[in-house]
Amino acid sequence: MTRVAPFAQQQLTMFHALQTQQRMYDANIQLATGQKAQTYSGIAKDASRLLSTEAARMRAEQYIQSIQTAERRIGLIDSNLEGIENIARELRSSLETATNGPGSNHIDTRQYAINARALLIEHLNAQDGNRYLFSGDRVDRPAVSLGSATYTPVRLIEADATTVDDTFYAQYRADVLGAAGYPQGSFYEQVYFDKNGVAPTAPLPADLANPTLDEFVAEDPDLWTYYVSRLDSSQMLATPKNDYYQGDSGGSSIRISERTSVTYGINADETSIQQLLIGLDAVANLPETAPADAYLGEVFDRVRVMLGNVIDPDPTTSSESITELRSRVLGPLNLLSTSRENHVRFINYAADVEGEVEGIDEAEVISRLQSDQVVLQASYQTLSQIQGLSLINFLR
Repeated sequence: MTRVAPFAQQQLTMFHALQTQQRMYDANIQLATGQKAQTYSGIAKDASRLLSTEAARMRAEQYIQSIQTAERRIGLIDSNLEGIENIARELRSSLETATNGPGSNHIDTRQYAINARALLIEHLNAQDGNRYLFSGDRVDRPAVSLGSATYTPVRLIEADATTVDDTFYAQYRADVLGAAGYPQGSFYEQVYFDKNGVAPTAPLPADLANPTLDEFVAEDPDLWTYYVSRLDSSQMLATPKNDYYQGDSGGSSIRISERTSVTYGINADETSIQQLLIGLDAVANLPETAPADAYLGEVFDRVRVMLGNVIDPDPTTSSESITELRSRVLGPLNLLSTSRENHVRFINYAADVEGEVEGIDEAEVISRLQSDQVVLQASYQTLSQIQGLSLINFLR
């Protein structure tokens, strides 16, 4: 004889009902999150594939961030180089005008050089956040300083407008003095002998360490030109005339993939930047009172010629103009852009893989949820009927 509503049957029905309820709970979680499971154990067979894909995707995202940072900095560097190039072009234009009347244009040209030099320093000390862009690896300090403790400015004429600058003159004299093949006499004897092969006949200045412009030129009509031409010589580009630079010789680089790094940017000690600063110094440090046109015009003309090397590319020299520096700065952009696009494509692919492993088929989950709802409702109705049975009800 079979019992009415045996306990085992009730427990089995309850067990299946709870299982159905758990599946419905899981389905609701899946619909809410869009994921098959909340732990890796729920996708055990694909967990290894998912982990490796996620790690590769995160690396790609880091590479993209680095690339975007480099692209932003390259844009800032180029923008400041454009400003520097404009300074050089405007200075050259000003000097071309001033050369026709050096004395009458002296004040305006000098003031422009003073203002342009200050603007040049601002460009060279440009920052991206707290990082200086033109300082090499010394990104924590300004690239350029014209402080008196470190920098020796270029000046050709003293404040009296009639005397050769003693610092520049002494340095120039020291460069020639004692060189092989030169007579061991005065500076003038050495320079004149070098140019003409004979000893000078004009009297020497009363003060050899501080000659006037007239005394300087009296030794040789071409001596002032010979002197001024040193502005764009190799000696002027050597220490200490690049002592304005406070950075180092390093450069900025980023890794754009596991095997590839890219170096970008330039430093503020580039030759064309040095020449521009020397030219600005030479004009900005002219005395307030205009020297004679013969000397002032030579300074203006020499600086104007110097600016040709700063502005215009010259294939016969290894020195790069500002235009060429800008081209070098912008050079890595194509590679960076290509690399960034490759990483974006990989991230999209990784998202598809992660979606395949983790994601759900929403229509399928909804269908299962609706089916389980029907089953759960039937299970509870059955339980209700079973629990309501009694021997009396059965016998009726």
